[in-house]
Amino acid sequence: MSRLPDPALLVGETGLSSRSHLQRVLVAELARVGRLATPSPARPRRAGGGPFEAALRRDEAGKGGAVIAEYKQASPSLGPFAAGTPLLPQLRAYLEGGTAAFSILAEPFLFRGDADHIRLAAELDRPRLYKGFVIAEAQLAEAEACGAEAVLLIARVLKGHTAAFAEAARDRGLEPLVELHDLTEVPFAQEAQARLVGINARDLSTFNLGVPTAEPLRRVFPEAVLIRESGLATPEDARAALRAGFDAVLIGEALMRSPDPKGFLERVFADLRQEAR
Repeated sequence: MSRLPDPALLVGETGLSSRSHLQRVLVAELARVGRLATPSPARPRRAGGGPFEAALRRDEAGKGGAVIAEYKQASPSLGPFAAGTPLLPQLRAYLEGGTAAFSILAEPFLFRGDADHIRLAAELDRPRLYKGFVIAEAQLAEAEACGAEAVLLIARVLKGHTAAFAEAARDRGLEPLVELHDLTEVPFAQEAQARLVGINARDLSTFNLGVPTAEPLRRVFPEAVLIRESGLATPEDARAALRAGFDAVLIGEALMRSPDPKGFLERVFADLRQEAR
């Protein structure tokens, strides 16, 4: 635990505007982590891939692409756009639609997330991503305690400490998913030996080609699972991302807003099956 930096220093050195959505979330999390316990790891150390990665690879091979379906009630930019959506019925719709895994928000103030939602989702038998804004060991301990299989690490926030956080996550039996925003962050994911690499398409200025392509990252991470994380409003958008070389897509807002999330996912996979013919 001592190898990780002071969370306050991380938040203070992001270089982000104090008015940016990400910085606002980090400041809120900094206040919260001071109240979290940091027990020693209880799970065996994760060496190599795990159930989250395996689920994505299985659907990529069998369906032509995998979906990580996200439960998210709010965001700093949109406010409470899906507040009060019942957790388990929403996740069951994802399950019936064919999702490979769940992403569940843990940040409570601006996203209305809750780590207990991750614990409750265990009954649905899909691997779960702790979708948070990790700046401290205490959040990794929280992810472990709630039973998450994977945890999000944002390279824009962790920078040169990304590898240390990835190792700390593995020490707790967690699979680190390293999120990049541009190609300058690639060395952080390389040093972390990331097997799961996410692309936050909202900010990928170096991928500003209309539809982001996985090709630049595939050259650098030929064996990793590449995940397009944002900007997917329709099943057709998801299919286009998979056609562009991504192994998986993470869909949140569109599924939460959809009156038929099961049907939304079925359309993604139906399109994929038609293309494979």
